[in-house]
Order: sequence, then C-alpha cells, then structure tokens
Amino acid sequence: MNMEQEDYRSVTDLRDDALDDLNERVSANRNEWLRFIVDGQDYGISVLQVQEILCAGDITPVSGAAHFVLGVINVRGNIVTVVDARKRMRLPVREPGDHIDWIVILDVNDEHVGLVVDEVLEVQVLDENRVEKLQGDTAFDVEGVIETESGMLILVDARTMA
Repeated sequence: MNMEQEDYRSVTDLRDDALDDLNERVSANRNEWLRFIVDGQDYGISVLQVQEILCAGDITPVSGAAHFVLGVINVRGNIVTVVDARKRMRLPVREPGDHIDWIVILDVNDEHVGLVVDEVLEVQVLDENRVEKLQGDTAFDVEGVIETESGMLILVDARTMA
C-alpha cells in the first residue's frame, strides 16, 4: 500500500468516526423538532416521529375514508395514507387548484402516515424547559407551545394526526 492510499484510509476512518459521533448525538437529542407551516402558523413535530419529507406526487383518493384523509401514495412499494393537516386541525381548507408541495412521512404506531403541510422550514433544537403546556380541548393533541425567535411554535403529537 502506498502512502497516498494509507492517508486516504486514515481520513476515511476519521470521517466515519465523526459521522458516528454526530449520529449518536442527533439520535439522542429528543429536543429536535421539524418546523413546518400550515395556514400561516408555525408548527413543530418531533423528529423522532418523522421518517422523511417528500415533494408531493399523485395522491389516489380512497372513497369512504375520514374527511381529513386525501388518499394514499406509494412510497417505495409501501402504501401510505395521506392526511391533510388543514382538515385534521380544522383549519380553512385549501382553495380549489392549490398545489400540494410537501408531504411529511410520519411513523405513527409503527405505521407510516403522510401529512400534507404548506411548507417545511427546518429542524430546530428546542429547550424543553421553555415549552408551555396548553389546557383545553383541541382537534389534535398539542404537546405544548414555545416562543421562538420567529414567533410562537405549536408542538403537535404525530400520533393524533392519523
């Protein structure tokens, strides 16, 4: 093995070690939330409940489904139920012809559910000590709210979106 190959392997090993450390820190951080927008309001959902984010494609309607279910999509051979966040949260519905851009695939009780949102913003680390619990009845479970630099962020539980 020449010196160039040896240097490459040591750099690769260092990079792999750094990635392993980063993955451990990220997966151990329960305070990371995916920020998204629905009807002009910022919402957050735990990244532990997020499988992936897709650009919307064709959604096949399913007759007889709940009013907030838009239909199903095929994601790499798996059929995923797609829920409209606006309808699920009892917010104003989209205008006819509005384009659906974002589907957040959630892991809900070991099943995948797609949540249609208006826009996906970022993953944000939140201080759990600053989260305020809400009282009262809502159309979906709110884990709490937190004031961020960009305004109020409503934290929702993915299990109640399905």
